Amino acid sequence: MEASPASPAAGAAGAIVAALARAGTRLMFGVPGGGPNLDVVGAAEAAGLRFVLAHGETAATIMAATSADLTGVPGAVVVTRGPGLASAVNGIAHAALDRLPVVVIADTVTAADAGRISHQRIDQAALGQSVAKAAVTVGGPPPVAAAVAAGAVTAALAPPPGPVIANLDDSAAHQDGPPRVENGTEARTRQTAEDAAARAGLAILAEAVRGARRPLVLLGTGAIPRTAAVRDALDGRGIPALHTYRARGVLPDSGAEAAGLVTGGTMEWPLLSAADLIVGLGVDEAEMIPARWDYAARTILVSEPGAPPSGGWFTGAAALTMPIDDALGVLAAGPCGTIDWPPDAGRAAKADAARRLAAAATAAPGRLAPQQVVATARACAPPETIATVDAGAHMLVTMPLWEVPGPRLLLTSSGLATMGYALPAAIAAALCLPQIQVPVLAFTGDGGLGLTLAEIETAVRLSLRVIVIVFNDAALSLIKVKQKPAGHGGDGAVLYRPTSFAAAAAAMGAAGATATSERELAAALTDALARPGPTVIDAHVDPAGYPAVMDLSRGQAGRRPVPGISRANQATQVKERVQ
Repeated sequence: MEASPASPAAGAAGAIVAALARAGTRLMFGVPGGGPNLDVVGAAEAAGLRFVLAHGETAATIMAATSADLTGVPGAVVVTRGPGLASAVNGIAHAALDRLPVVVIADTVTAADAGRISHQRIDQAALGQSVAKAAVTVGGPPPVAAAVAAGAVTAALAPPPGPVIANLDDSAAHQDGPPRVENGTEARTRQTAEDAAARAGLAILAEAVRGARRPLVLLGTGAIPRTAAVRDALDGRGIPALHTYRARGVLPDSGAEAAGLVTGGTMEWPLLSAADLIVGLGVDEAEMIPARWDYAARTILVSEPGAPPSGGWFTGAAALTMPIDDALGVLAAGPCGTIDWPPDAGRAAKADAARRLAAAATAAPGRLAPQQVVATARACAPPETIATVDAGAHMLVTMPLWEVPGPRLLLTSSGLATMGYALPAAIAAALCLPQIQVPVLAFTGDGGLGLTLAEIETAVRLSLRVIVIVFNDAALSLIKVKQKPAGHGGDGAVLYRPTSFAAAAAAMGAAGATATSERELAAALTDALARPGPTVIDAHVDPAGYPAVMDLSRGQAGRRPVPGISRANQATQVKERVQ
């Protein structure tokens, strides 16, 4: 006899799932405990949400955040009380700093039992509020539970988006009320103030652009929703544009204006030093590394209403709030006079950065330079391939060299820059975009893969076309570069023993391959691209070139005024360089 359809769950579990379903959520990730966690999973299945079992709470939360990043609807993750929520904190922090709407659903030691149970009991509200936008308790009478659950989802989506923790407790006597909504008078007052600020900002921006001869644009996360408008405004204008990590692809890398990356490092120094006006569109300061902003050009940052505040990191910058489309109209009109950039200044700057990175490549026999790994993978993989990139030394090579034709095709943990991102993000991408006919590539170091190794089984169980390329040098190479000559712990602080990740992958049911040359890597990638399930390619890399890469990307060479040479003369020298 056929089982009857599951009925919607009552109480807190049903309320939070119903709110997520109304918002368009179709995937839920997690590592459930018993009791209320299983009620949530059951409610999700009844509502048509697919539950994906992960091996770790941080990985599950990164999966939920990546789902939100790619679909625009709230990500959802379910964890157990105490250790489950504590383990998810790193993923929650990632979602917070990359401004991704995620609802973290956790059970609790209930209010009814709080007087007698201390096992697994922590202050989950306080823990959540330290990293999330909000932490609320969902439960009580059905109308109250429904209102609070809906408010949690709304809060996650409200600008700037971010994670909200929903602690489930049907016994709670005093429930959190739904978020306060501004009334009509307040909304009109806010809108009037925003309109006035936009008009004033537009005048400031227009005056600056009219007088510029070498304007330059910084494209940030806030520009992604306006990709088509950005391309219409900048295409063929001769104004170079640098992208933050998360904004890569807003202008296609093949375009003349696409000038590479801006992170606050040194790779972009030549172009920024030659500019006389720098205009940021939707740039989030959480993406910038802790370095000085010491460029002479006037800097103006444009953000949409409700976006994270900007201007503090960019010393001396003017922060303007207005629709990005309005700013694009000003940029499209351009300066009053002739733009003084050399032809294809953006493309030339990106090519110069790539040449400098290529010159830093070095590899002993039987090893690959990290640059070779990225170049070979890019040559083999179709242009529309989604790539996820873990934190580590390999990231400093992969992010500038992996070219993309559009946004959200190159994903990394930007604000938090956490290790252990690439594999969970790749799993989520493969689940969110099953219509994409090419695999997802995950670039990770041996340190990052070590944190998430068990998730290979998740990719196998779900039959996902994920290709993991691990830069295997048995070390935390980025940290090793940062060690001073005295050592600060020596090799014991940064080196692992050699590990065969190909063998580990095979033990979990994935295909595994080892590559020690470009030829072996290309062959392994060709096989992986034709395979229906996951593959782990263990690329044996030589870390000898990482110090030079670190200096090119994060060093201070060239970022300070040269004694005896004026800023104007330096700008002239840089202008000649970008030619």
